Amino acid sequence: MKRRVIYPATRAVEHAVTQPGVRPLRLFAVLWPLWQVETSAQVYDGQDFELIDHFVLRALHEADIHDRPGLARLLGLPPGIVERCVAFLIAIQLVADDGGRLRVRELGRRSLRDGLRYVPSTSRLKVLFERQTGRPLPRPYYDSAVTVLDVAKVADEQLGDRTRFRSLFTAAPYDPQVLPRLAERTDRAEFNLPTQLRELRQENVREGYLPCYLIETTDGQLLAYSNVAEHRDSFLEQVCADSAVEHLIEAEDTGDPATIWRTWLGRSTAYKGGRLDRAGGRWRVVMAAGTFGEPPRLPPSRVGAYQFWDNHFIQVWCGDVAVRRAALLDRALGVATVPAVTTLADFQTRVRYLAEVLEVPEVSVADLRRHAGHTGDTRRLQSLDALERGTA
Repeated sequence: MKRRVIYPATRAVEHAVTQPGVRPLRLFAVLWPLWQVETSAQVYDGQDFELIDHFVLRALHEADIHDRPGLARLLGLPPGIVERCVAFLIAIQLVADDGGRLRVRELGRRSLRDGLRYVPSTSRLKVLFERQTGRPLPRPYYDSAVTVLDVAKVADEQLGDRTRFRSLFTAAPYDPQVLPRLAERTDRAEFNLPTQLRELRQENVREGYLPCYLIETTDGQLLAYSNVAEHRDSFLEQVCADSAVEHLIEAEDTGDPATIWRTWLGRSTAYKGGRLDRAGGRWRVVMAAGTFGEPPRLPPSRVGAYQFWDNHFIQVWCGDVAVRRAALLDRALGVATVPAVTTLADFQTRVRYLAEVLEVPEVSVADLRRHAGHTGDTRRLQSLDALERGTA
């Protein structure tokens, strides 16, 4: 089964609504356009010297000897051994043969200075550039948890929920100078281009797409969320501020939220019995306590989460504290199974955050154990055990 390209959209909204002074308005699930540039370069692997290699290189550099017979006489070695050693040093670019006259190359001098035999090899790596401004992406985007797609489409099995992604439009062509400009930067290692690479070459360029969420606020600000960061993606937010993305978002018809949610409620099967409410500037559909429970009722985990329609979002809510606590217990146990959660401290931080979202007191690990035992949820209980043991 393919892994999810990003976490569910409700998690991004849950974080956005807790930001001081921020009033989220709409969410856009987008595939951010990138360039994936395949490169090749020379890289030098530092190895321990073989004893004879070291003596031959030193003799060439320090004794002013530039031919094979002279090396053999100085070192007291058979000519055949010297010949093989010199041939190897030439092959790895430490020594040059200028018509029979031997000399130590720059790489050989570096090897003697550092006490390591540098052996050149070809390295291939991918460098990512975002297409709105041509900026290189920082190293965190190369983490294995961050998915970059080759096509502007997300398979159904890779969706964390039913959110549909669309490609963000850009007419900017590829600029062949982006790689040379990056290669000249002193901080290029921060953008996945190691400083020790030499003779950098561009081999191939193809499109790429980064799944992310853009949340528009009532004052026109754009918050960005992706798998590269635990919460907001500051790099993408800066690109939004410096490009035409904000104008593309603003061009989308906002619509009247009250009309949108009345229409949604009239069409909804699951939430048709709910009551629309606007609490603290956000929309909620408030459901009766009896709405949640065992099937065919709604699962308690829906409480506090968001539903999306026409780029807007509405929070599912219940005024009953007991129902919200049940939602916390259920959702917290779900957090224990998230692959990215590997420590008990991280788990407890996320549970504390969920408690704030649901407006109920925090629950302990013991509370979660009892709940898992009561419901027979052995899989999540095992995940909780692994977190406590530090083996997750």
